[in-house]
Amino acid sequence: MTQLALREHRLSLDRPRIMGILNVTPDSFSDGGRYLRVEAAVARARALIEEGADIIDVGGESTRPGAEPVPVEEEKRRVLPVIEAILELGVPVSIDTRKPEVAAEALALGAHLINDVTGLAHPEMTALAVRYQVPVVIMHMPVPDPRTMMDHARYLDVVAEVRAFLLSRARQALRAGVPQVVLDPGIGFGKKRHHNLLLLRHLDRIASLGFPVLVGASRKRTIGELTGVEAPAERVFGSVAAHLAAARRGARILRVHDVRAHREALDVFWAIEGETWVASSSKA
Repeated sequence: MTQLALREHRLSLDRPRIMGILNVTPDSFSDGGRYLRVEAAVARARALIEEGADIIDVGGESTRPGAEPVPVEEEKRRVLPVIEAILELGVPVSIDTRKPEVAAEALALGAHLINDVTGLAHPEMTALAVRYQVPVVIMHMPVPDPRTMMDHARYLDVVAEVRAFLLSRARQALRAGVPQVVLDPGIGFGKKRHHNLLLLRHLDRIASLGFPVLVGASRKRTIGELTGVEAPAERVFGSVAAHLAAARRGARILRVHDVRAHREALDVFWAIEGETWVASSSKA
């Protein structure tokens, strides 16, 4: 099965893995402001690892619909001390940013993975992945600006269009020398509820491209709309259900807030579906 080469780490993707979300922002839709202090962020990272996170994804800019951009220096101030501290915890660290300047300093510190919501819209992001020989998460968003992305939530065939976008960007990245890519359909990024459901329902069409697939539906608006749960932090059960459905259709990495709930659900899922999942994935 596929492995992710994350510098000194090798992460086997023979079963779905968990990426724990660590937002060091004042305005993220679910947990904004809780982990702004370095000490609080490190404590949260430790908790995520104890609960079963395989990767910690650190972000310093909210990309919720309508979010205002954060200046480069402010984003650096938020994320770099946290990354430097949690690199000592022995788990791969991902930098969640759309700014090459932020990614460059995170990688210089030792970050293992770039998570780019713009899908490598900026050529320098590709160059950084090549220079440091780290994988990149390529996500689909119809425009590279969260402030206007929902204005572009118009598709004739959302699954086909997202699949074609991801394949094109993945091929470009690999030709440029990026060592590995992970594909993310971008649940909630310039997509309405029916788009998100179609992407999750037909995720196997994206997994069939042969690259690891990441899904991040955790606590998102679609979950709230389907369950009637208004508070994002309380959308745990719906999030787990969405991610188990994604895993059944080939997702190899799940980006989540509630690590323990997902870890326990995946352990049971794996005990029941493991061999079937491996067989179906190997045919993709």
